[in-house]
Amino acid sequence: MSNRLFFYPDYRRYVILTDRVIDHIYAHAQRRFWQREAGGEIYSVDTDTHGLVISAATGPNKGDHRGRYSYNPDIEAATKDRVLQFASGMHAVGLWHTHPESWPTPSQKDRRTTEEYLEAFREDRHRYLMLILGNRGAPPNMTIWSAEREVTNEWIKLIEGK
Repeated sequence: MSNRLFFYPDYRRYVILTDRVIDHIYAHAQRRFWQREAGGEIYSVDTDTHGLVISAATGPNKGDHRGRYSYNPDIEAATKDRVLQFASGMHAVGLWHTHPESWPTPSQKDRRTTEEYLEAFREDRHRYLMLILGNRGAPPNMTIWSAEREVTNEWIKLIEGK
């Protein structure tokens, strides 16, 4: 595998997913009809740079509630993951999960959840990402959206670099 690179529409900022993160997320792609959604959080050392390097991903956890079209994390396990990542210098910068569709788009619940996380971080975060992995493509299709504090009720879809 190789890193995946996504740009904001103005090409001033970008997000890189490391091989380790990609491998972790790809392992949960819903390629078969019986596979359930999976998800977790994504982490970076620096939360507010123009170039955000996502170098860790957690989840899914054993206690998560997972269905074909739904994913609800085990909050206690997710909190433990976040504390462990923070202890190693990592900061939560977004959520990831799978969708059983070719080109994934965030549902209203996905948007609400991401905005709630951003709000919970108060002034510690100016943006929070939503990464969604689809079930088709080689490599699997992926979309990344950014909820930003400065832009109300508008999400920014990132563009994958070639």
